[in-house]
Amino acid sequence: MAKEDMYKAILYILNVLYAVFGIVTAATGIWFFVQVTEFVSLRNTNHYLLDYRVYWPQVAPWLFILLGVFILSIAFCGYCGTQKESRGMLGIYGIFLILIILGQAIAAVLIFVFVDGEYTDTFVKDIVYDGYYNSQSNPDVFKAFGRIERKLKCCGANDARDYRSWRNDLPLTCCLDSYYRATCEFTDKEANERLGCAKVASVYTKIISSVIAGVSLLMSLLEIVSLILAWKLFNALGEVEHYITERKEGETEC
Repeated sequence: MAKEDMYKAILYILNVLYAVFGIVTAATGIWFFVQVTEFVSLRNTNHYLLDYRVYWPQVAPWLFILLGVFILSIAFCGYCGTQKESRGMLGIYGIFLILIILGQAIAAVLIFVFVDGEYTDTFVKDIVYDGYYNSQSNPDVFKAFGRIERKLKCCGANDARDYRSWRNDLPLTCCLDSYYRATCEFTDKEANERLGCAKVASVYTKIISSVIAGVSLLMSLLEIVSLILAWKLFNALGEVEHYITERKEGETEC
């Protein structure tokens, strides 16, 4: 039973790690969805009434949420199967592990292929440009765009020069110490050194997606280890059941 105990101990640890990873992945997906929604809300909806295209940054949060929930379910199944020494649950656990390993590998490859593509830049830049121009006539959008400038430490759609055509000064959200200032001048060095929000948002979108994809690939390696251990424990429990059955049928043992 020493081998079985070792398999169980390692599977316990790995499934706890999967559960944590699943929760973090789902939470990241929700956070990502909130950020994308905040950006999309800047758009002038009249410009997109006939735009039915679905862009990668809009799909990615839902993939992360579904992936996190699925991983959490698999971790629960694996933990219970190990605890109860149930070959049936371990078998289901192994099948789900194969599916999630394949799913994570495919999702990671798709992210790495499409996240640096033209569609991501087009989606992010179109939203930022539309939000910036919409902010010139809509005070609520202006405030929302300012929150993004403060959060991402960016200024304007392309850079601080965007504001020269319709303002006498820069928004306070373009200045580093804006909380302590009454105005933000066009000569402000820090504001003029900031990148445009289109560039910053596009880079952040790619970094977040790539990091999650990379972590998913690393977790898939651990899941392969779990698959091997689950298979070994599945076989070991089968041998024990077979031995016990033979003992019941024979009457030579005390």
